Amino acid sequence: MTDSKISRRGPGRPRGFDDATVLGAAMRLFWRDGYSGASMPEISAATGLSTSSLYNAYGSKLDLLVAALDHYSDTVLDSFMLGPLAGGAEGLADIDAFLDRLGAAVDVTHPWGCLTVNTIAEFRDPPPAVAARTARYRSQLRQALHAALSRAHGLGEVPADAVDRRADALVPIVVAFNLLVAAQAPASETHDLLAAARSLTHRGLP
Repeated sequence: MTDSKISRRGPGRPRGFDDATVLGAAMRLFWRDGYSGASMPEISAATGLSTSSLYNAYGSKLDLLVAALDHYSDTVLDSFMLGPLAGGAEGLADIDAFLDRLGAAVDVTHPWGCLTVNTIAEFRDPPPAVAARTARYRSQLRQALHAALSRAHGLGEVPADAVDRRADALVPIVVAFNLLVAAQAPASETHDLLAAARSLTHRGLP
């Protein structure tokens, strides 16, 4: 498990609730409303725990955000978004599939973008624990893209000198895409950005 455990209360009697369920509810609230927009009473209502129980289990509201970011990394990024990109068997096809998953976020009724990217946008001067999680996301994103591009080179799809350059260029495009989705920008803009990402993936920088 991730190092969010360091920000939680020490050992005691077993909890009377399911940690994953509570963190999933808090994660979705932070994802939808942001850290500032999600009040402790709202988090209490969403999780079914009293505010005192939340404080006892997770510490401060900021500690709870950090735990929610770790839960998001484990359940959304590793399991669904970046894990298949990093550990796939294909090259460019795996990047195309990743971009397809991003594109599907535009078509939901109320798109939220990416929780970690939203957190990057919300905190101008993030606390160290938050900064560590957002830096981890950018590193994981680049590593996953680099892994897929390396496989693409092994398959003869891209030249060797393109792997680093394309991975470096794709990271800010993915971040910008998620920011536009969260801002509810016109779908034409987000789709155009994904098209640019696909062009860069297959043909490189102009």
